[in-house]
Amino acid sequence: MMGILLTQTCSQAKSSIFWVSGIKTECSSGAGKMMCLNIHRGEDLSNADWEIFYAPIEGFVFEEGFLKKIAVKEERLEAKNVPADASSIKYTLVKELEKLSDTRVLVKGSWLLNGINGKPINRMVTLPTMEIDLNSMRVGGNDGCNNYSGRLEDLTAGKIHFSEMVSTKKSCMNKTIDHEYNQALAGVNTYQIIGPNLMFYNKDGKKVLSFMKQEKTEEANQRLHDIWITTHINGLSINPTKSGPLMEISLTEMKLTGNDGCNDYTGTIESVSASRLKFGKMASTQKICDIMDIPDTFNQALNKVATYKLEGLNLRLLDENDNEVLTFLKGD
Repeated sequence: MMGILLTQTCSQAKSSIFWVSGIKTECSSGAGKMMCLNIHRGEDLSNADWEIFYAPIEGFVFEEGFLKKIAVKEERLEAKNVPADASSIKYTLVKELEKLSDTRVLVKGSWLLNGINGKPINRMVTLPTMEIDLNSMRVGGNDGCNNYSGRLEDLTAGKIHFSEMVSTKKSCMNKTIDHEYNQALAGVNTYQIIGPNLMFYNKDGKKVLSFMKQEKTEEANQRLHDIWITTHINGLSINPTKSGPLMEISLTEMKLTGNDGCNDYTGTIESVSASRLKFGKMASTQKICDIMDIPDTFNQALNKVATYKLEGLNLRLLDENDNEVLTFLKGD
């Protein structure tokens, strides 16, 4: 009788081989949202079929950015021993068999466009941005005019596929490349990462988009994200008018807009951190006003900005030598 019972108990366990992804994704369970492993069942990674894995693997340690091939023991539990919304199978690590870099994690983060259809971009236009979030498998950004978002439907070591993007519908007065950008984005099929650069190619192997990695905006002081009224240029006090000079900084879109006291302008934020701030080239309207001294000196000062300091309701922008070039008062 004891021999029969032992045989029945052992028959409930089996051994399996999994590849565990170096990326966790957001998933839903009875207990709410959580971060789940992604696994491929089997030894061959060439055509990996990733699935969200809701159960824990006892003894397994997840490492972001690393693929792990593991041997796992699977034990089916009696129904009376299974908590509500839990797996009826207990998974236990037997042995880690192999560990490889998961290069897919390199695509995550914030990116700024620096080439389209194999050509550099006129820096007088607002540069499109892209944010890739692997935990939610979402992609979004600004096409130079409108915000867009979509799903990351497939990602391998070389292939990438986005869903159709949805976007806002505002009309932009300044010259943009949004139409060309969105056409190129819709045709993306493969990718390559070299250093800080991310390149996308279409199904014919033509490079259609290239991006440069950006510093995380989370490191920036979020108080920058506001409307600012100019009070000093190069240390000299000015009397701003209702139209300017003023500046609006958007950390979500990595751009700035405003009026220099005569013309409307728009530009990109190339990089931002807890103290550093660098703007890209600006595009502006071309009106000639009666007095151009303030607009001219404002734009010259804007091009020198390298760092910033926030002091109460004031924003001070400084050059590389720590000289104050612009001072602003919070606008609202």
